[in-house]
Amino acid sequence: MGRPDYNPKKHSLMTFHNNLSNFYDGSDTPRKFLERCLEKINAIEEDVMAWEIINIDAAREAADQASKRYNERKTLSLVDGMPVGIKDLIETFDMPTEFGSELFEGHQPIRDAASVNALRKGGAVILGKTVTITFGGGDPARTRNPHDTSRTPGGSSSGTAAAVGSGSIPGAIGTHARGSTIRPASFCGAFALKGTYGAINRQGVFSAADSMDHLGVFGGSLSDIWVMARHMSKLGGGDPGHPGLFGGDDPPTSYKPARLIQLETAGWNHTDEKTKETFQNFVNKLSETGVEVYRRSDDPSIDAYEKVFAEMPELWRSLYRFEFQWPMLQYKERYPDKVPPRLLMGLKEAEGLTQAEYREALNRRERARDLHRQLSLRADGFITLSSPGPGPVGMDQGSAVFNEGSSVIGMPALSLPLLSTDNVPVGVQLLGQFNEDERLTSIGRWTAEEHFGI
Repeated sequence: MGRPDYNPKKHSLMTFHNNLSNFYDGSDTPRKFLERCLEKINAIEEDVMAWEIINIDAAREAADQASKRYNERKTLSLVDGMPVGIKDLIETFDMPTEFGSELFEGHQPIRDAASVNALRKGGAVILGKTVTITFGGGDPARTRNPHDTSRTPGGSSSGTAAAVGSGSIPGAIGTHARGSTIRPASFCGAFALKGTYGAINRQGVFSAADSMDHLGVFGGSLSDIWVMARHMSKLGGGDPGHPGLFGGDDPPTSYKPARLIQLETAGWNHTDEKTKETFQNFVNKLSETGVEVYRRSDDPSIDAYEKVFAEMPELWRSLYRFEFQWPMLQYKERYPDKVPPRLLMGLKEAEGLTQAEYREALNRRERARDLHRQLSLRADGFITLSSPGPGPVGMDQGSAVFNEGSSVIGMPALSLPLLSTDNVPVGVQLLGQFNEDERLTSIGRWTAEEHFGI
């Protein structure tokens, strides 16, 4: 597979929502759209290896039914006919769900996860299951970066990000407990939203760290991401006890932010100089359009927030290691030879954690959330990198250091494929206030579609 240099302004992703008028006037159909997706998948799958299984016959049948509904103007929703990939940590009643683990080889659920059920009821074409690493936290899987197959696509939503970032499908869902939405989206050149914690129902999704796990939505455009996310939450709700994703069904309109806070987070010292320079040039261009950008040197409150973010890697580990012991400890005790080394190492680190230490970690998180709420009143959002550079050469999953903060705190995060380092993608990350995912998406739309013309 050839590797053209990545240009954010020319990068062509598969998009669905902007094709709706063609479906209604008959110049295109969901079935024809699906066949274009399959053609692209067939052309690159041997190199990229994004898919665990593709359910072609069922997908074609669903696309045909959607085509008929468009012809009769009886569509079910804004996702009707949209080809969607499902990460293999998410249950599907008609395809195996193996969690990337040999322990669950051939495992066939009898239900869909709440998110998949909602998509299916809306007429979405559930195309197949995308590759994940073992239980979302194991060693790297086989998927390769679609822009340079010598590089990692990230983890654990590697297959999801590669499928969307390669321009093969317009939308897919993954998960996120550390960086598994924002980081692979950055490496693979996809748009992605990690919503406010609890905004999209995770029932039927394997969870290793329940208080930090999110459902991640990947797409070829912000419109595709939003209609998927809103539809899943509208039909399936949020997590139990959460109000779900706020906003309208239609994609949010563009909104130019008046003020943004630039964050270094714990990741700045891990970022290569080329990426730092590219990102800073990007932020400077935002300033030239009239957006005020504030940094830690401008406000003691921002500096205090940065110091909290510097502690996020350690705080994330304290929360994650304590929470993921179940069911991992049972897998280790009963099937020690089938638990990958990376998970075994995590379990070893968790052995010394006490409930008192976990409680203190929870208290620290609440203090961080309070600070985030207060600081969010001073700006329209926060801007930082999605990753400390492009996907590293080799199959290491790459660093999630820019993502741990949003996982711990739980605010919405958006990755925009707007930068390039060494001719491969790097994402710009926007962070917002709790439950203001729609507004964050509007800011992302202005940043990507109006200011940069994509």
